[in-house]
Amino acid sequence: MARLLLSKSELLSERRRLEAYQRFLPSLQMKRQQLMAAVTASRGRLQQGQQALQAIEDFVADEIPMLSDDSIKLDQLLLDKGTEYRTVNIAGVRVRQVAAVNIETPLPSPLTRPTWVRNVQRQLAQGLEQQRHNEAERQALARLNYELTRVTQRINLFEKVLIPEARANIRKIQIFLDDKAREAVVTSKIAKKKNLEKAS
Repeated sequence: MARLLLSKSELLSERRRLEAYQRFLPSLQMKRQQLMAAVTASRGRLQQGQQALQAIEDFVADEIPMLSDDSIKLDQLLLDKGTEYRTVNIAGVRVRQVAAVNIETPLPSPLTRPTWVRNVQRQLAQGLEQQRHNEAERQALARLNYELTRVTQRINLFEKVLIPEARANIRKIQIFLDDKAREAVVTSKIAKKKNLEKAS
């Protein structure tokens, strides 16, 4: 840390610094509140997505037990054509969200595959789409948590280091300047008294 100068200009500088810190702190606190709300909302969406995916898995396990039959070939039920993403701004943080999941479900031949395969295709497509949404939400949540941590660290820096340090510096400088002023008054009184003694 640089040595503190005990002067009026340094006192003004420290006061300006303290005012700037106190002016900037409320905006950081508001950003933290927004990020906390965004994290809570993201956790809720992720939990709903996981429940939806679990419901699809349970449905497939309960309603389509024929999947355990190894004699039926179930390869190439879905053609994954990729996922399109869009970037959105949530509480000042840019995160990716799923815009579209491109999945083709080719019609199964009724001669080679049973009719229930079409239902399996739909359920698998829904499950894959939900997985992509969940993964994007997981990444968004991680990004929001990271930003929340950074903002919280900044707030702690302001509240626990910079503002108390500026106040302490102002106090030190003020005490020094007050002592100097008192010393000057005492010196002038002593000089005045000596001048009066010389004159008489």
